[in-house]
Amino acid sequence: MSSTQSISLSPAVAGGRLVGTRMSSGAFALCGVLFVALAIRGAVVWTQTYVPFVDETFQYFEQGHRLAFGSGLVPWEFQDGARSWLVPGLIGGLMRLTSVITADPLVYVRLIRLLCVVLSLVVVLAGFGLGRRQAGLFGGIVAGGFCAIWFDAIYFAPAVLTEVLAAHCAILAIFLGESGEPAAPRLMACVGALFGLAFCLRYQYAPGMLAAMLWRYRLSWTHWRWLLTGGLAVVVPVAGVLDALTWGTPFQSIWLNLARNSVQGVSAGMGVEPPTFYLSYLTVALQPLPLLLALAVLGAIRAPALALAAAVTLVEHSLVPHKEVRFIYLVIAAAPVLIGLGLVELSRLRLGRRFAPAAPAMVLAAGSALSWWTGTVALGPRWQFERANVEVFLAANREARMCGLAVRDVWFWETGGYTWLNRDVPLYFADYDPGRTLPGTDRKLSLIVMDRGRPVPQITGDRLGAAAARYSHMIAKRGDAEPGYEPVACFNDVARNGEPDVCLFRRPGGCS
Repeated sequence: MSSTQSISLSPAVAGGRLVGTRMSSGAFALCGVLFVALAIRGAVVWTQTYVPFVDETFQYFEQGHRLAFGSGLVPWEFQDGARSWLVPGLIGGLMRLTSVITADPLVYVRLIRLLCVVLSLVVVLAGFGLGRRQAGLFGGIVAGGFCAIWFDAIYFAPAVLTEVLAAHCAILAIFLGESGEPAAPRLMACVGALFGLAFCLRYQYAPGMLAAMLWRYRLSWTHWRWLLTGGLAVVVPVAGVLDALTWGTPFQSIWLNLARNSVQGVSAGMGVEPPTFYLSYLTVALQPLPLLLALAVLGAIRAPALALAAAVTLVEHSLVPHKEVRFIYLVIAAAPVLIGLGLVELSRLRLGRRFAPAAPAMVLAAGSALSWWTGTVALGPRWQFERANVEVFLAANREARMCGLAVRDVWFWETGGYTWLNRDVPLYFADYDPGRTLPGTDRKLSLIVMDRGRPVPQITGDRLGAAAARYSHMIAKRGDAEPGYEPVACFNDVARNGEPDVCLFRRPGGCS
C-alpha cells in the first residue's frame, strides 16, 4: 500500500446505516509515532525533577506563583519591567486551578510541563510530515520516529522557557507553510500568527524566522499581506497591550530587555563565552558529528526554510558575548528534523525487497542507541541539574509545622523558591548580598522575597543564628546547620561531585 492510499477515508454505508470510518495508514502511523514521543516525554515529566535552567524557576514559575498566591522571589528583571507577564500569567492561572485540588507543588509543575510536552510534539509532527512528503509513509516513520527518540528533543520538551516555546511555535509555522497551499489566506494568517507569537516569546529569533519566510515566500505581497495580518493580530495585543497593562508602556518587555542586555551590557555581566561555544556544545550533543552533520546537510536540501532559520539563529547567537545553550534551542529542535530527513534520503538507496521492510526499524534502532548514549554518557549529568536543591524544598513542603525557612550554603538563584516550597512561610537567604553588582555594569542582582504579598526582610550572614526564632526549619549543607536543628532529610548533589549533601533541618517549637 502506498503512502497515499488509505484503508478508508469516508464513512461506509451498509444497508442504509453508517458503519463508521477507519484511519488512513498515514494517520495511523502518525498517531503511533506521536504516542511513542508522548509516552517517553510523559515518563520524563513524571519521574524527573531536574531544572533545565534556573530561569525556568525564577523568571516563570516564581512569578506565576507570586501572581497566584502572593509569594515568590522577585529578580531584578521583574522589578525593572524587562520581562513579559505572558508566560507567568498563564502559569499563575494553572497554579491557582490546581490549588483547588491539592497543595502539592509537583501537581502544578507536572501539569505545566505536560502541556509544554504536548506543544513540543510539533517537532515530531514536522519530522513526520516532511519525511512523508519526501518518501511516503516510510519517510514519515523514519524522520518522525527519529524526532520522537532523540535525546535533546526529549530533554527540553518539558522545559518552561520562552526560548523553547518560541522555537516550537516557529517550527510549527515553518511546517504549516511548507505543507499547504501558500496562497491560502487563512493558512498564511495562521502562519503569521505563529511567527508573531514566537517573536513575542523570544524576539531574538526574529532574524532566523525572517530568513525562513523570505526563502519560502520571497517578496510576494499576496503572501506577506496575510502573514503580516496574522502576525500583528498577535504581536499588538500580546506584546503591546499586555505590556501596557502590566508595565505601563507598550512593548516594554522587548525594548527595555534589548536596551539592558545589548546596550548596557547586563547580559555580558552575567558571563561571556567564545564564538565557538555553541559549536562545542553541538559537537558533544550530535555524536558522531561527521555522520550526523552530513545527514543534517542532506535534510537541509529537503527543508531549506527550517535549515536557514537554524543556521541564521546559530550565527546570530554565536556573535553575542553572553551565551547559554537554551538560547539556540531553535537550532537544537531543528537538528533531529533535518537529521531524520537526511536518514530518509540515505535510506532510499536500493535495499532490495528483502531488506526494505526492516529499514525503518534498523534506522530507528541505531538512532535510539545514539540517543541513549548521548543522554546517559555525553550529557548525562544534565539530568541531575539542581535536583538536590529541588528535592530538599519538596521535603520542606511536606513539613506540617513549618513557620519559617532559612537557607544557607545554597545561592538563592539555585534554590527551589516558593515554586517548589509552596508554603505561606517567610524565606530567609543567609548568603544573599543586596549590594552585589554584575561585572562591568551598575546593575545590582537585587532580590525581593514576597510572602503573601508582603516583602520579607532578609537575615544575612552572622545574624542568622541570633534570629533563629524566626524560622523553624533550615536548609544547609550536611553538618552546617545552626545548633539545635536536627536533620530531617538529606539529598546528594550528584551534579557537584565532592560537595556535601544538602539537608533539611528542623528544631522543636514554633516561631516568634
